[in-house]
Amino acid sequence: MRIRAKFVASLLALWCMVPATALAAPTALAKNQDFDFGRVVGGAGRSGVVTITSAEVRTYTGNVLPLGTTFSAARFTITGNVGKSYTITLPVSFVINAGVDQMTVTAVTSSIPLTGVIPAGGAVSFSVGGTLNLGAVQRNAKYSGSMNISVK
Repeated sequence: MRIRAKFVASLLALWCMVPATALAAPTALAKNQDFDFGRVVGGAGRSGVVTITSAEVRTYTGNVLPLGTTFSAARFTITGNVGKSYTITLPVSFVINAGVDQMTVTAVTSSIPLTGVIPAGGAVSFSVGGTLNLGAVQRNAKYSGSMNISVK
């Protein structure tokens, strides 16, 4: 009985010595830049995909044509306690809309591993790329939507 009491007291003392920062989750995920696939000619019998990699490289396949040179991957920053582990969850796909017209973004990727540790300075930035799928009857319009990303 006496040994058990000392053992419990020792565990409690050790638990109390763990800094609160070691138990806390990342404190914030901030969006720094939206996806921007740029202007693309699709529809009217033209179909294909536009891919923006997490390294900011844009490629086209199929019959779609690029217009202009403005585009970007989405960019985010995780802030939290130095040394704390994090896990990023990306969507498998998401939909963007222009009224009732839709396009799907697939192959969503991150520029960093989906699990890691908050580095010195308390922040880690990353980019997200994806593939926009354009249909042969896609309407010419400005499409927008939301992508859900979480960090824990």
